[in-house]
Amino acid sequence: MLRRICYTLVFPLLVISCSKKDDPAPPIPTGPVTQKEVNNWLLDSMRYFYLWNDQLPATADTMLTTTAFFNQLKSKDDRFSFLYKPADQSTYPKYMLYIYGIDFSVINWPTAPGGAIGVVKLVIPGSVAALNGIQRGSYFTQINGTTLTSTNASTLSNALLQVSSAALTMATVDNNSVKEDSTITLPAQALPENPIYQQSTSTVNGKVVAYLFYNYFDDNYNQALVAAFTKFKNAGASELILDLRYNPGGSVSAAALINSLIAPGINEQSTFAKYSGNNRMGQRTISYKSALSVPESGSPIVFSSLSAARLSLSRVFILSGQQTASAAELTINTLKPYMDVIQIGQITFGKDKAAVIIRDARSPQRIPWAILPITYNLFNAKGTGGYTTGITPQYVTDEMTVQPLSSIGDNNDPLKAKAFSIISGNGRQTDGTIIQRYYDSRQAAANNSVVIMPIR
Repeated sequence: MLRRICYTLVFPLLVISCSKKDDPAPPIPTGPVTQKEVNNWLLDSMRYFYLWNDQLPATADTMLTTTAFFNQLKSKDDRFSFLYKPADQSTYPKYMLYIYGIDFSVINWPTAPGGAIGVVKLVIPGSVAALNGIQRGSYFTQINGTTLTSTNASTLSNALLQVSSAALTMATVDNNSVKEDSTITLPAQALPENPIYQQSTSTVNGKVVAYLFYNYFDDNYNQALVAAFTKFKNAGASELILDLRYNPGGSVSAAALINSLIAPGINEQSTFAKYSGNNRMGQRTISYKSALSVPESGSPIVFSSLSAARLSLSRVFILSGQQTASAAELTINTLKPYMDVIQIGQITFGKDKAAVIIRDARSPQRIPWAILPITYNLFNAKGTGGYTTGITPQYVTDEMTVQPLSSIGDNNDPLKAKAFSIISGNGRQTDGTIIQRYYDSRQAAANNSVVIMPIR
């Protein structure tokens, strides 16, 4: 018998209180919350929602700590389920971009003091990093006074997420010679991000080519997206380059919006995505109307209101990277039934799964934890999914092969330049060289971002 489970479902983050009643509910416990009560709540929730619920143990040691118990329940195939305490910020994931205003990779560089060098990939405009002159393509050789090497890059970088400041020793590279410069100290703080870093149009081979660098699917910027596409359409854009190279995912509604502005021949009843769960959760199909109806923030979007912004395209160029994940991968996959998707860059992260958010909605609340168990496999309108090892581009290109990195949207950027060359009629393959990375700060965001879906 399933105990009565009180949970909150988020699609993507809209709170809906629900309850499951297979049998008459047992009395709600009173008195102090015990570890056994917490763990039984976890186990009951996982038995109902978890994609791999057939692998859950018949009995489990309910005296373990909450985290240890949850990890004991997870399938060996599960890389993404996690739990946290909504009232305890220390249990939330931390990300370099939103603490220090930068994302970076540490790559192999034989002439650097330690044989490795930090390469700044992205800087939040207006952040302390930006005000100190750090920009995309900047280099550094030390973190908090310790020289970067292949063996300590991950440890030194991850340690920054737990301290109050980051001291980066900047460097200048001249003909592969590395010269250390001054040290810049960045305070740890909470930083907001506008995910639309660049929007522009260019003329290539007589065609107007729109370019959009979009770093996170955030419903707070949905109207800005519509405005950008309206400008693209008014400019006569007949090609689009959508740059998702660092995008770890985010809102399903924002992903559906991007698709709605790009995909030809669809209407509000067209299938956006399909998903399949365990023997209890079953299979579902989401239309564009449904996906647009419940954004994380702001008002629902009506499909018919997008007509002035929808482009008339036969194909789209999508730039991808190793941290292109979750809703970003969902966008790539769900566009394919409707148009030609030309992917340039690196193989994506490989997150073809979705979750629900479960938490105790009783008043007073007894269980302080929230869990995101992987609940569904994701598919496009044709039933294609299964990209657990990532989505492979037709043109494999690593931006790190060309140093220093070009600014966002620069036509010399190797990924954007490849799209331009194809539009110009040059479809030659790239060499596929991949630069060795010892650390990538965007990895944490790709690990923790998960598509959140509703249930019936």
